[in-house]
Formats: sequence, C-alpha cells, structure tokens
Amino acid sequence: MYTKEKERELIELSKELLKLDIESINNIDEAVEIAEKLREVIKYHDWKYYVLASPVISDYEYDQLFHKLKRLEQKFPQIITPDSPTQRVASGLIKEFPKVKHLAPMLSLDNSYNEEDLRDFDRRVRELTGLEKVEYSVEPKFDGAGIALVYENNMFVRGATRGDGAIGDDITQNLKVIRTIPLSADFKNYGIKTIEIRGEVLIRKDLFKIINQQRLEEGEPPFANPRNAAAGSLRLQNPKEVAKRGLEAFVYQITYAVDEDGNNLLGTKLKKHNESIKILYELGFKSPFKEIKVCEGIEEVIDYCN
Repeated sequence: MYTKEKERELIELSKELLKLDIESINNIDEAVEIAEKLREVIKYHDWKYYVLASPVISDYEYDQLFHKLKRLEQKFPQIITPDSPTQRVASGLIKEFPKVKHLAPMLSLDNSYNEEDLRDFDRRVRELTGLEKVEYSVEPKFDGAGIALVYENNMFVRGATRGDGAIGDDITQNLKVIRTIPLSADFKNYGIKTIEIRGEVLIRKDLFKIINQQRLEEGEPPFANPRNAAAGSLRLQNPKEVAKRGLEAFVYQITYAVDEDGNNLLGTKLKKHNESIKILYELGFKSPFKEIKVCEGIEEVIDYCN
C-alpha cells in the first residue's frame, strides 16, 4: 500500500503535525491543507496498527493527531469530509436496520471433508471450463459474521449482513466504526467505479472472553462463541458500543465490480482471484493476500493442505 519512501515521509509528517498548534490556524485554506495531511497520516497509522499490527507511533501520539483533526473540524465544520476519521462513529441510536439487496448474491460456501471431495469438485470444474488443469487459490477461512461492503467513487457507501444471501440488513453505521474497513479507497486507480466486497467480521478470542465476563457481571447470558459475539455486536443500536467491541473485518472476495460505463470487470480486468485479493491488500484492507498459495491443479492443493 505504501512504499518505504512514502512511509518515511508520513512518519516525518506525523512528527511535524504533532508540534502544530491548531488554535493558531485561522485561515480556511490553511485549515483544509492541514486537515488533509492529518487525515492522510491517521489513515496510515490505522493501517499500521489495525491491519499490520505494527504501529510506529505511541497510542498517545495517535490520540494527539486525532484530537488535532477533531478540533480543526470543530473550528471549520465546512472542511469535514465523509471519509474523515472523525466521522467513523455516528451520534445517536440506530432505530432500525433497513433491508437492502446485494449487488451480487452472497452464496454459501461448500465444505470439503476429504481428498475425494476435492477431486470430485476439480472434475466438475474442469468439465465446466474445458481446462485440463485448473489454477486454484488456497487461503485460510475465518468463521465470522458475513458482510458485504459497497464502495462507489472510492467512498464506502453501504455495508450489509449476509441475510438470506440476496437481501441483508443495512448495518453501515456499525461497520464504519471498524478500523480495518477503510472509509475510502482509491478503486478508481484500478478503473473501478462501483464494487462490492465480501468479508467476515471477527472478534479476537481474548476480547471474546472479556465481553462474556462483562455480560455475566451485568446479568446477561454469555455468547456461545466468537462468531455469535461478532454477529450480535453488529446489531447493536448504538455505534459507540460497537466501537468498544474491538471488531475486525477481513475481506476475501470481490463479488461485483463495474467501471464508469457500467462494464463488468470480473473475468476481464479482474481475471484471477489472487490478483483481486492483492488489489484489496494494496488498498489497505485486511485480506489473506500474504497467506494465499496459488496451486497448479488439485493434486498440488491436496499436497499443500496436507
């Protein structure tokens, strides 16, 4: 996502911004310029901390950058942008979760329990495609709460639950608080106007234990497993409470992508699954790009899984 040179530049910029006195800024043009710089460095530090788990500044320094941006936007409300880090957590309660139709169906994934299942699947794929040998991408599967994210003109505009596969619940406000979901991403750089991405929302086991302990202390029944805890968290009516749960989003498939003219890019510009995952990784999403193994033929898949 960032070159080494760009990372060094953003770290130095962070140091400069930490020294800045926001109260001394009284010019709108200067406010716009400083706000853009603050958003850029905060987005970088979010990526380092939440996606890579390798922060380069302290929590205190991060909080200082965030508060400087928040104060600047308070002084100049007209400079607030929809993808500003300050806009992640909505104020007020969510009264309902409207039903929305997915741009592409969120079909269920089949299970395979032995080598013969895999060979039978491979046989059917080869019969459908006419290929002698099929290239497969092998990657880890996380068991969380299924989500579909929609970006249009680089902006995150909608997030929904899987629902029945065709129609899900709009949980956009609750998904915006998850730091591994970028509020904007440069899809236009890849010729993409509108895109739908499939993923899972997860909760770490250590946080799961803490949440269940809190529920017991409050007289609430504990969640049966981390997956239920993640799914239950996404349906809370207060986004501020969702933000406290420490949820993570992990994306693993592009299910819909069109260009400015409405042309379908799947199978044309976006030909291979592993290449699509690489794009998501480069744009700052948490994805299995580093763990993907591309295998030539089903026997290599079986050998790798064994």
